[in-house]
Amino acid sequence: MKMTATPLQNQGAQVLGAGGATPDAAAPQIDADQEVIAKVLAGHKDAFAVLITRYSDPLYRHALGMTGSPDVAEDILQASFIKAYQHLGEVRGRFDAWVFRIVANSCKDWLKNIRRTHVSYDEDDQPSTYSTPEEEMDRNELRTDLQFALARLAPSLREAFVMKHVEGRSYEEMALLLETTVGALKMRVHRAREALQQLLEEKYA
Repeated sequence: MKMTATPLQNQGAQVLGAGGATPDAAAPQIDADQEVIAKVLAGHKDAFAVLITRYSDPLYRHALGMTGSPDVAEDILQASFIKAYQHLGEVRGRFDAWVFRIVANSCKDWLKNIRRTHVSYDEDDQPSTYSTPEEEMDRNELRTDLQFALARLAPSLREAFVMKHVEGRSYEEMALLLETTVGALKMRVHRAREALQQLLEEKYA
């Protein structure tokens, strides 16, 4: 049975329950970031909290989309900000891209480790809206199946799919954050869609 009722990318955003940020909403504050970094490096350590507040939400959404676990996403986020603070003097260029890569690499490391054992996905921690018991059961089942299918993708493919269809980023923003080309990312997203479609069709055939 073909799953054609809802586009796969819409399923990703709706079922995983992660709110996608628009490019405008995530527009970088380069000058403001540099001012904060200068203050921190000058000894005003508390100023780093400004950067945490500014970037916690989009970074958490990415970690959650990659890991499927609120607890793991929170752990990765905290560890990443600690690492960012410890290496703040090494920032060259945009802080938002630099700290994103710290989080992204941590997520991919976690995925490599977890794929050797099993994937844990806690449905109780996922946001939900009012629905009938039958609808909620179907939604939970699809959410679990989609998360399991995502976990079977190569980390680079999962990363591209999550950034595009869960976080709602543009290819141009993705290319900047991941330091690659738009063409390469379009190919990754295409391959991720095909792989997910095949995995879900096998499940629901």
